[in-house]
Amino acid sequence: MPTTAYSDGSRQGKRTKVLQAARWLFNRVGYQTVSVDAIRTRAGVTKATVFRHFPSKDVLVSEAIATHIHDVEDELALAINHQKTPLAKIRAIFDWYDALFHGDDFHGCMFMHAAAEYRRRHDEITHLLQAQKDSMCSAFSHLLQSGGMEIETATMLGRTLCMLLDGAMVQAETCDNKDAAKEAWYATSHLLRSHGFMTEDED
Repeated sequence: MPTTAYSDGSRQGKRTKVLQAARWLFNRVGYQTVSVDAIRTRAGVTKATVFRHFPSKDVLVSEAIATHIHDVEDELALAINHQKTPLAKIRAIFDWYDALFHGDDFHGCMFMHAAAEYRRRHDEITHLLQAQKDSMCSAFSHLLQSGGMEIETATMLGRTLCMLLDGAMVQAETCDNKDAAKEAWYATSHLLRSHGFMTEDED
C-alpha cells in the first residue's frame, strides 16, 4: 500500500499526531500543567520527534491554539452557511455553542484557559487569542449589518453578543449550566428586538 503524506509512518503524520495529542491534553488539563512527556506518550512518539516538529512547548501551544481557532471557525461557518437570513445565522452560532455545552467532550473554553495562563506573558499566543475574539465580534457585526443595521450600532452589538457568549461559556464550565447558550440567546433575541432587528414571529 502506498504511503500518503498523512500516513502514520510519515513525518507529517507524526506531526499531526503530536498536535492532536497536545490539543486533547490541553483541553482537559490545561497548558502549563501538561508536560512534553505526557504529550509524546499520548502521541506514541519520542520526545525527539516532538521537538523535531515543534522547537519548544510554547510553539506547540501556539499551533494548537491556531489549529483550534481554524477548526472552530470552520464549524461555525458550516453552521451559518446552512441558514438563509442574518437572524438565523446569528442564532446558528448560539445553537452551535449549545451543542458544544451539551457534548461529552466539553471541558471549558481552550481560548479562555490560554488567556488565563499566557495572556501578556507570550506575545504570539496573546495575538492569536485577540485575533480570535476580534474575528468573532466582526462576524456578528457583519451579520447585523447584512440585516440592515447601521455599522456603528452593529459594531457595538457585535461586541455585546461576544460578551454574552463569553458569559455563557463561563456559566457552562464553572456552574455546569448546560443551557447557558440557550439563555444567552434569549437575552440576545430581546436585545436585537429592542434595536428593531427581529420581529416576534422570527424568534
